[in-house]
Amino acid sequence: MNKLERDLERLRLKINNDFQNEQTGHDVVHLENVLDYARRINLEEKADEYVIAMSALLHDIHRLMSTKEHYVTPKESLEVVEEILRKNNIDKIPEILYCIENHEDKQNSYLYNLETQILQDADALDAIGQRGLDRTLQYCKVRNIPVTNFEHTLDDKDYVPNINPISTCHFIYRTMIPNGKNLNTITARKIAKSEIAILENFIKEQYKKNGKNFDNEKMSTDNKIIR
Repeated sequence: MNKLERDLERLRLKINNDFQNEQTGHDVVHLENVLDYARRINLEEKADEYVIAMSALLHDIHRLMSTKEHYVTPKESLEVVEEILRKNNIDKIPEILYCIENHEDKQNSYLYNLETQILQDADALDAIGQRGLDRTLQYCKVRNIPVTNFEHTLDDKDYVPNINPISTCHFIYRTMIPNGKNLNTITARKIAKSEIAILENFIKEQYKKNGKNFDNEKMSTDNKIIR
């Protein structure tokens, strides 16, 4: 077993304990999925696998620190993350902290290095498709967010992710699908191509089940990922 795998195993002992009661969808399964996606992407993109792997397992520490009343940003979690890294004798700490600090800033992803872009893509990929949908339904259930809210259109200006997502369908339409569209790497975009349809179909089914009409053409032109 090389150093990368040994260090991953040490971090796994930590996160398996810390995340065992996590119920918002940002659990150990999510962390392992992000790690898997990141390594798959990096087979083609050729960035620093060590930095990517360590960042993937620790990128959601800030979620454990957040409450319903206060959302803790990745930057606010860096002191805790650094302590974990040092206690486990992990290398390349500044590079790992950089990835974690910036992994949610997808609007400015072009400013960041390839390792951060791959972490962003891996995190986004686990938020689309069936796995992402299951996680989102779990998260919304814990937060008492309804599946639908037809009092607000999907493009309602009051929508604010993590603060006022309005409904599960709003979150899928306004955050998940655009995140799947705005991936950094060619490799991630190829992986994502077939996943977006699952999210689109979920929204369509919810509208149909509730006797509502949905503008299918608008979804196809506004939020559709690569064809």
